[in-house]
Formats: sequence, structure tokens, C-alpha cells
Amino acid sequence: MRTTIKWTWLALALFFIPFMNTALAEESSEKSASDGDADIEEKNEVIYANLEAGGGLENIYVVNAFELNKTGVIEDFGNYESIKNLTDTSEIEQDGDTIRMDATSDTFYYQGDLSKELPWKFTISYYLDGEEVDPQTVIGESGQVEIEIKVEENEEAGAAFFDNYMLQISQALNTDYFYNIEAEDATIANAGKNRQVAFTVMPGEEETLTIHADTDQFELEGMEISGLPSSVSVDGPDTDALTEEFQSLTDAIGEINQGVGELGDGIRGLSGGLSELENGSSEFQNGLNELSNSSGELTGASEEINNAFQTVQEEVGQITGIDGIEQLSGMTEAASDMAAGMEALADQLDSLSTGYGEAKEALQTAMEGIPEATLTEEDFQALYDSEVDPEVVDELVGTYEAAQGALAVYYESVESFDAVEPALSEFQTSASDIAGNIRTFSDELEQSVGQIDIDEGLDEFITSVDTMAENYNQFHEGLVSYTNGVNELSTSYADIHNGISESASGSNELANGADELQDGTSELYDATESIPDEMQEEIDEMISQYDKSDFDPVSFVSEENDEITNSVQFVIQTDSIQPEEDTEETEEEEENEGFWDRLFNLF
Repeated sequence: MRTTIKWTWLALALFFIPFMNTALAEESSEKSASDGDADIEEKNEVIYANLEAGGGLENIYVVNAFELNKTGVIEDFGNYESIKNLTDTSEIEQDGDTIRMDATSDTFYYQGDLSKELPWKFTISYYLDGEEVDPQTVIGESGQVEIEIKVEENEEAGAAFFDNYMLQISQALNTDYFYNIEAEDATIANAGKNRQVAFTVMPGEEETLTIHADTDQFELEGMEISGLPSSVSVDGPDTDALTEEFQSLTDAIGEINQGVGELGDGIRGLSGGLSELENGSSEFQNGLNELSNSSGELTGASEEINNAFQTVQEEVGQITGIDGIEQLSGMTEAASDMAAGMEALADQLDSLSTGYGEAKEALQTAMEGIPEATLTEEDFQALYDSEVDPEVVDELVGTYEAAQGALAVYYESVESFDAVEPALSEFQTSASDIAGNIRTFSDELEQSVGQIDIDEGLDEFITSVDTMAENYNQFHEGLVSYTNGVNELSTSYADIHNGISESASGSNELANGADELQDGTSELYDATESIPDEMQEEIDEMISQYDKSDFDPVSFVSEENDEITNSVQFVIQTDSIQPEEDTEETEEEEENEGFWDRLFNLF
């Protein structure tokens, strides 16, 4: 009985509350009217929107909340299709886009239905076993499910919210029906028997999001989307270590560029030295060839002189008595011819010695012009790592090594080269001395033929001729050996000269390749020199895209409310995809449920 009375009084109390609120509101209205306009501290807007399962907009409304420092008349702005007081039963006046209401409490709420587009366009597509389907037609079916959510800017709604608001998109999947759930770039968490798949879309971004799952019974709760201002300040990461690493890289590239420049200078010096070496080597080769070609003439002339000496020696050995002295007078002419021949041989040896000395000096100057072997394996590897054709690098390296090899062979053979000129000079001196002796002998013979003692003087003369013939025979044999050595030296040096010529011809390509390499490293250094600063600028720019801490809230409803608007939030939900009977039963229960049933259900 007491329980019945209790509920009766409670029902009566609840029944009369609206009338009491109306009376109080009228009293408060009279009081606030005398107080004048309300003092608004801030206004907050929550935008509610319902979407079709495919993402099309069904309806949209806003709940406006005012925080007041002083109650009174509130004047707000908005193009509403209809409005509703959510705070009390007092009426709200709507005059076009101007809304007036009398607030009697420190917080006042009212709802306005809008005819307005959202800042985002949502397109939601459903696929079953790879084929796009109308989700309402496949409820309860099984297979592989793909849900594609495309988020794009709605250019007709203005860019303020799209550029500064972050979206949270959440889809609940009942694990009684769904399994093998996958969603790239999403957070998947457990929420009771549901798996909650949540995506984040950053401000100013358009995204296509995808959920994959297998289902035994396809049905979905509505997708929830919230839009919040990305007003959190984003602190940039400590990039000092990273930029220092890049700075080290650019410094290293700069050092490589400098090293390649020095390498190029060395290679150009090598190229110039090889060109001079080729010229000097050519002169030396020509001198050797000339000397070698003259060897036959030298030895031939010397052979004739030697034979003449042998003939004279034989004839002198047969001279006896007065008849022999008479024969000596006939030899003076032959001795004079021998002297002239030896003088000509001495002059030829002198010319050869002079020419060989000049050629050897040119070769030495050219060889000294070749740079020392300062290039390392690292330098060669830098060439191979560059953009220069590897085949060209192989040839360049071969040329460099050939030049160094030629220099090494030269230094090994320099003693042989140096020995040629003194030997030539010695032979020239000997030939000159022999020519002088023969000339003196011829002159003295001519003057003293009649004065020679037949016995003792003739014997002494014959002995002198024998000694002279033997000495010249030794000179001739030495000259033959020398010319044979010169011939061998000329033949051997031909190989050296060919190597030098090949090195010189390749040195130009080597220099060109070094120039290309330096151009490449210079370009690389120029391109990377500013990387640390550019990277820092890029990082700052990327952070600034998401740091919206300087965004000043604006009203979604009307720009005339911007000054008092503190925050705007979006709460969006799509229609659920569930069997119709569940919805019909719920609707029937709600229709059959009376006022008192709903009232008592509250308790």
C-alpha cells in the first residue's frame, strides 16, 4: 500500500513539475527582463549528423550551449529550419537568422535543425567476396567483407573545419559474426564482445580507409565519426643529432669533392707530363734509331780502316833493304787516306754523341715530369663509384699504371742510357787520336823516307806499324761490340716507347674523366650542402601541418557567432545495417509503450 502511495505521489509530483517550471520560468523571465541582456562567457556548439549507410547526409542539427556570467536575454544567430529549447519550457523567438531567448540559469541549451553541408564528404562502399553490394541486401550473408571509407573535402562547406579538424572514425564489429579482422593504419581494440576499429584522419588530409574481415552473418552497428579541433601543440623532435649526421655527410662529400679536385690536378699534371714524355721519348727513340742505323756505316768504315791497317802491316812486314824504303814512299798516300777516313769516322761519332746527349736529356726531362705515384686504391675506388663509365675508368687506371711502369723501367735502365754517351765520346776521342796518329805517321813517313836507316830504322818502323795495326784492331772490335749493344738497346727501347705512347694517348681520356668526376662530385656537394637546413625546414613544415594550436574557433552555424564561440565539435553516425525485424519490434514496443510505462521505466 505504501509503495502504491509512494509511486502515486511521485507521479503527481512529476506531473506538476512542468507547470511549476513554467511558473518559475515566468517569474524568472519577469526578473531577467528587468535585468536586461545576459553576460555570455562563451558558446559551445555540438554538431550532430546522421548519415546513410553509404555516407549520404540524412539530417543535421546543432546543440548550442551558453555559459553565462549573468543571466538575461541571449541573442544568437543561425539559419535554422526549426529550434527547440532544451533547458526549460520558455519560448525562443526566431526572427529570420536572429534567435532571442531569455536564459534563467548559468547554462542554457537549445537545438537548431539545419539545412547545411558537413565540411567532409563521406563515401562508404561495401564489398562481399570482391563484389560491391548494397549492404541492406546482404544482411545475414557470409563471406569476405571489405568496407571502404573515402573521406574528401566538401568544398561547398568552407575549409576552416577541414583544414583544422581531426576526424576519429570508429566501426564496431561483433565478434560473434566477424573474425580475421584487418585494417591498415587503424587501431583495433576490444570493447566487450566487439572489436573496435578506429581510424584517425589528420587535418587537411583526404583518405581512403579499408576494413577487411570474414563474416558468418553480415550485420553492422552504425559507424561513429567525431570531429575535434587539432588544437594540441606539437613539439618538434630533437633533430640536432640527425642534422649533425647529415652535416657530417655533406662535409664528407665536400672532402671527397676536394680530394677529387686534387686528383684531377694530379691527373692533369700526369697528362701533361706524359705528353712531354712522349715527345722526349720520341726524340730519344729517333736518336737511338739514328745511332743504330749509323752503326753499320761506323763498323763498315772501321772495318775498311782495320783491313787497310792489316794490309799495311803485311806490306810493311815484307819491306827489306833499299827497295823496301822505296816502297814506303808509295804508302804515304795510303796513310793519308786512312787518316782522312779516321777523321771522318771521328766526326760522325762526335755528331752521334751530341745528338744522343740531346735526346737523352729530353727523355730525362719528360720522365721527371711524370708525377710520383700518390694515387691510392681509395682514389681509384672513388672513380669507380662515380658516374664515369667503368670501362673508361679501367682504361684510365691502366694508363696511370702504365705511366708509372714506364717511369720505373726508365729508372732501372737509366744507367744503360747514361753509359751510351760516354762510350760514344770515348770512341770519338779514340778515333780522333788514331786519325791524328795516322796523319802524323803519314807526314813523318813522307818527310823521313830517305832518312830511315836501312836496318835499325826500318825494323823500328815495322814494329810501330804492327803496334798501330793491333791497337786499331782492338778499337774496331770494341766499336763492333758497342754498336751491337746500341742495336739491342734501340730494339728494347721501342717497346718502352710504345708503352709511353699508349699512356700519353690515354692520359687525355684520363684527364677528361677526372674532370667529369669532379663535375659530378661538385654537383653532388652543391645538391647536398643545404640538406641539413632543408631537412629541418621540411620537418618544421610537416609539424606545422598538424600543429593547429593557433586556430581560433569559429561558429559552424553563423560567422556572427565567432566572437563568443569557444568550441565546435562534430558527432556523426551512420545508419546501422541490421535485420529489419529487430527495428520493427523496437518501434512496436516504443509505439505500444504509454507515457506512464515510460515514466516508470525510468526507475
